[in-house]
Amino acid sequence: MLFSVLGFITLGHAQKYIGLNVDNDLYFKTDRYYSSGIFLEYGKLISRLSDTLSKNNYISKHWTLGQEINTPSKGSTFDISKMDYPYNGWLYLEYRQEYFQDPNFGYGLGVQIGTTGANESLAKFFQNTYHVNILNLEPLTWAVSIPQAFHLNINGSFFWGRFLTRKLKWVNHNRIQIGSFRNTLKSRFGIQLGSILGLPFFGNRLEVLQNGFSFFLGTELELSLHDYSLTGSWLKDNNPFSLIPNRFRNKYQAGFIYQRLPLKANIMLNRSSNYIENQNYDSHFYLKISLHFII
Repeated sequence: MLFSVLGFITLGHAQKYIGLNVDNDLYFKTDRYYSSGIFLEYGKLISRLSDTLSKNNYISKHWTLGQEINTPSKGSTFDISKMDYPYNGWLYLEYRQEYFQDPNFGYGLGVQIGTTGANESLAKFFQNTYHVNILNLEPLTWAVSIPQAFHLNINGSFFWGRFLTRKLKWVNHNRIQIGSFRNTLKSRFGIQLGSILGLPFFGNRLEVLQNGFSFFLGTELELSLHDYSLTGSWLKDNNPFSLIPNRFRNKYQAGFIYQRLPLKANIMLNRSSNYIENQNYDSHFYLKISLHFII
């Protein structure tokens, strides 16, 4: 009840957000594997605390226009035998609806539609435009990439948090995705420390808003049953690469969120394990930077 009241008080008229999420490894002077992710985001709260019998006091809708780019560690080669990772672009639109009983407990359902392909996903164009015009580097070859295909995915999420002390919380986000692009099971968990209530590190939360900052330290475990961006279609053999993906993956994360309403900034350091057996580098660092404006 305490968090519901706090959420109602601190929300005020802020019921929407717009934002930009950027993943990149160039901060570590590398450009390989999952090398870039750009996500335009918009969302709104459509239901708040009320004197009803509804179990879900907070219902929110979220839209994401995203692009992901995979790159081999040797991006200048035209020889497929020297590529330890596939080139791939993934451009998609996602709609997600989330239901929270209180700021520390909820679930979500979503759907993605999109396309792969070097040109169809605009990945080759955006990556090489950035390399040539901003970084003053040679363009990457994109000599061979995962083939173009349209994809449909559905996903479900479960969110949970529990206080250990007044400002220290154990948090958990479980996610399942099924479809033609990815079939995965993920569990992300860790500790959250700070003054921001709710689960600010798990999506764009509107259930409770206030000024402050919080830190996160945790890990994400993943079981990958199929990943089109690495192996191509599971219905037909359309993968030009002879690579063996790892089914079990993990990612270590450390970051913080700072909110000075109506602005929110989030920085998250990620260290992922190898997704492909015998890739040239066993691990991969990248940084996620997110900026959002609360309306």
